[in-house]
Amino acid sequence: MDVMKKLSSLQEISKSQLSKILCVNPNKKYLILEPSLIKPLERVCGVKWLKSFGVDKIFKTENVIPNFSAAAIFYMIYSETRTFKQVVDQIRSQIDIEKPPRNKFHIIVVPQALCTFENELEELGLLYTAIALHSFQWMPIHLDVGVLSLEIPNVFSSLFVYQNALFLSNLSKILWQLCFVIGKPRFMLALGQYSVALLNQYDRLCEDRGETDKLDSDFGAFVIVDRNVDYPSALLTPGTYSGLLNEVYTCRTGVCENKEEVVDKLDEKCNPVVAKQVVSFALDSNQDSVYADIKNRYFTEVTSVLSNLTKQLKSEKVSSKEMALDEIKHYVQTKLQATKSRKKFITNHLLAAESIINILGHRYENQNHIEQNIMKDTEKTNSLNFLDELLATENDKYATLRLFCLLAVTQKLTESEVRTFWHKYLQQFGFANGYGFLNLVKAGFISEPVQSSNSLNLQSKIKIPKFTSSDFYINAKNLKQIPPDPDKINLKYPTCASYVYGGAYIPLITQIAGMILNSLPVDDVRSKLDPLGALSVRNDKGYPLQTRSVLIYVVGGVTYAEIAACNLLETLTGARICVLSDRIVTGNDLMASVVDFPN
Repeated sequence: MDVMKKLSSLQEISKSQLSKILCVNPNKKYLILEPSLIKPLERVCGVKWLKSFGVDKIFKTENVIPNFSAAAIFYMIYSETRTFKQVVDQIRSQIDIEKPPRNKFHIIVVPQALCTFENELEELGLLYTAIALHSFQWMPIHLDVGVLSLEIPNVFSSLFVYQNALFLSNLSKILWQLCFVIGKPRFMLALGQYSVALLNQYDRLCEDRGETDKLDSDFGAFVIVDRNVDYPSALLTPGTYSGLLNEVYTCRTGVCENKEEVVDKLDEKCNPVVAKQVVSFALDSNQDSVYADIKNRYFTEVTSVLSNLTKQLKSEKVSSKEMALDEIKHYVQTKLQATKSRKKFITNHLLAAESIINILGHRYENQNHIEQNIMKDTEKTNSLNFLDELLATENDKYATLRLFCLLAVTQKLTESEVRTFWHKYLQQFGFANGYGFLNLVKAGFISEPVQSSNSLNLQSKIKIPKFTSSDFYINAKNLKQIPPDPDKINLKYPTCASYVYGGAYIPLITQIAGMILNSLPVDDVRSKLDPLGALSVRNDKGYPLQTRSVLIYVVGGVTYAEIAACNLLETLTGARICVLSDRIVTGNDLMASVVDFPN
């Protein structure tokens, strides 16, 4: 079976796991979903499948819900404390604590029930008596050709901001299960603290529970990389259509959807607010042929492609008027439905492109120029001035902080420059964001401040992440990630993966995949990647690759720009690259993890 068919059929394993939970009560059931779980669950199983396992009705979680009488109630939520407490309070309001009903209330937690959940239920006397707790993590969801996502929203904040390794056991178990489907690659590489830990936990699972008996894997290599090893790939503004689409519409589970909204004409800084166009489509090349054509194109080329497609539709309409009766009948039977679908796709993408231009167009070129200077380590003063301009004019706390973090992880910022920016930032966006400074330090975006000489703390040295010194440019040059002249990069017919950022930078995962596919000696691969962090390389007589295919897992989220860069490498090398992550993210998502208070 083709590997892509295998990956698209992983939902069958997920259905089997979910069915075991639903079958603990064979009676009629009501399913109450956290709203953010609806889209992922639609990708795993449909309503018809749920009904076949006794689910009579499906609801969204609300503050107050009606009494569901005798039916069994199954809640499904993400592992967030606030939501869990809300659900428990709702259940407690409907039961008699002295005589709680058995096997009626169930809480399914995605991806894992926290130990604090069990402790709370035990303290309330509800665990195993009134409420049953279940952990459920679906297998990777196949969003698009070569794109897999676990749809876990808080892995980055949990691991990199709050240093909570809870999710590692889930991630390792998923990889262990996945290898039973695709086989265990003979060449494995892990880069970053959590990636190495993930690979070690995978080994323990193989020792304790056994491993696949498949002799050959569908992938020649398996690469695991931490998000914080390559922050610039998430912080830089993408130039591809799919990347900008995610920036503007915040696509989730491979779906771009925006309903009609009422917005104020001006924001708090008197900037005109542009309403996003109403769109609804899946970012799936198999479903949408127009998206397949434009998803990885540089945005300046997208509008011309859509214009040509529109002209083709008009010419079809004109030619259909001149058809004879038999020709019209044949056209209706064979081509009319496809034409209608293509018209719908083109309309959606034209509206989305218009929103991208209206929302990002006023500062896109200037910001792209500044970002290119940052990556070339030039004109630092201009970059700081542009940052001050954004603070004064833009009412977007994520976009401003994102550019600051790009500066901080690449160029040397003095403590005074960091403190000055942060003071201005709090003045503009509120001192309620003050705790975000510590999160920036913990996540490795900025260095820890120097301890004063009078401090009793013996740790007086600066804790500098690798990307807060000139080491970034040394490593990037060693890995050939920064083209010497971005203006010479062909954006229309790209041959360099840096085109996804307008020629400024090549994503790290693309360079790693390129080294492996080009059979660079393992010792050279080690020497190039060693300075970036913890590294583990395993070669079970599988290198050079016998199968020219690579599975890449980015722990903490991957961007559409990185996926596009890998797609280009596929085209140039004739190889197959599949990208897996816990979520498709933007730089704004990382900033939200830093400054937004967690649930």
